[in-house]
Amino acid sequence: MSDNENLASVHVNDVAIEVANILAGRITAKQVLKLLQIVFLEVEEAADLLRVKPKTVSTWISQGRIPVRYAGGRPIFLLSELINWTLPQHDTHTAHRLSEATAGKIALSRLAINRERKDLDAGL
Repeated sequence: MSDNENLASVHVNDVAIEVANILAGRITAKQVLKLLQIVFLEVEEAADLLRVKPKTVSTWISQGRIPVRYAGGRPIFLLSELINWTLPQHDTHTAHRLSEATAGKIALSRLAINRERKDLDAGL
């Protein structure tokens, strides 16, 4: 890591700590948990999560079958909405399901591993 990257990392950490301190006085622990679940995915990442091809996700978008948002004209997906979207409508096993927070952490770690693999494959 270069000196500039180290410096940027330190500044980002300082900002994150300052924001956390400000928020700690204004929001509850439950609200912080909700903020941590706000993770957006691109089409390829959503496809990885759902174990389908990106083309399938694009088809679902055009058919209005999947919860999608747009940023800069590009489709993005809220992780918690995708997880909820995958559950059956009349889910009789809710007591045995992972909570959204736990499921989100599992999905995030899996997505991070996939991103690292893609970066290694691309030579980054």
